[in-house]
Amino acid sequence: MFKLIVTVPVRSEKAEAFEEMVKPLIENSRKESGNISYDIYPDVLHPNWYLILETWESDDALQIHNRTAHYLAFAESINEYLDGKLTLHRIEPEKLRLF
Repeated sequence: MFKLIVTVPVRSEKAEAFEEMVKPLIENSRKESGNISYDIYPDVLHPNWYLILETWESDDALQIHNRTAHYLAFAESINEYLDGKLTLHRIEPEKLRLF
């Protein structure tokens, strides 16, 4: 199991449209086999930034997700909304040894 955190900086004039565009991605991703959770939140400290929080059972599940129609539609259209670059962070809880 692992988690992905995707930060999405959105152009201010495109924020409402982005929220509508991303709904099918969120709704359909939650239904996928191998998906544990899939959420999006606005970053309250950074206007027009969104955080997509994903939890997947395996790399295979993520690879299947990356070939779905809803993910491909998102990937094809995201650039028109961006105000900067997406960043991707991967967390593997079983590797955490800080505490």
